[in-house]
Amino acid sequence: MQLRRIDIPVTLMVMIFVICGCAGRAYLIVDYTVRPRSQQLDGQAVRLQVQDSRKTKAVLEPRASRAFPDFQNRYSLAWIMPNRQRILAGEHDLAALFEQTFKKRLERLGAKVVQDKDPSIPVFSVSMNTVRVKLIGVKWYATVSCTAGLLINDQRVAGETVTGNAERVRVVGRKGADVVLGTIFTDVVNRIAIVKLFQQADLI
Repeated sequence: MQLRRIDIPVTLMVMIFVICGCAGRAYLIVDYTVRPRSQQLDGQAVRLQVQDSRKTKAVLEPRASRAFPDFQNRYSLAWIMPNRQRILAGEHDLAALFEQTFKKRLERLGAKVVQDKDPSIPVFSVSMNTVRVKLIGVKWYATVSCTAGLLINDQRVAGETVTGNAERVRVVGRKGADVVLGTIFTDVVNRIAIVKLFQQADLI
């Protein structure tokens, strides 16, 4: 009798392990590396606007999508802080992923991101141009491109486009998609010269 009582939970544990191990996931994991805090934009307030300008809406190319059959265009975001602490920042769609990350960058620079619709407050505009992940052999590739700029009274006064391709990351398995996307996403977002845009717009 004692053996039966032990065997039942062990069997259940094995079944749960197998089911969880085989289960797909509806999201990709994006670890964004946060830059150190500064006060370069202290006193500045902006409204944040993200728009989708991608010609191809599918993020995963066909072969990559077969590795993620349950993918639902969701992204589990985490902040990698300067002290290497990893802080979960929620699950988002693609537009919210860009919005939350650029909000983080602006706030780390000292700016305040507001919801106010006052037209006198500049708009920090982000346009998603390309987000693609592909799988060739056992190597994952990612391409991310976006345009960021400042609008004052609905007129663009400064802007910059950055494109990045991650073809150097070699990680076998599905985790490679997370690594390569997080790497190039961080690179592109952090390469946007936000302070320079404010200078070009004569805001600082």
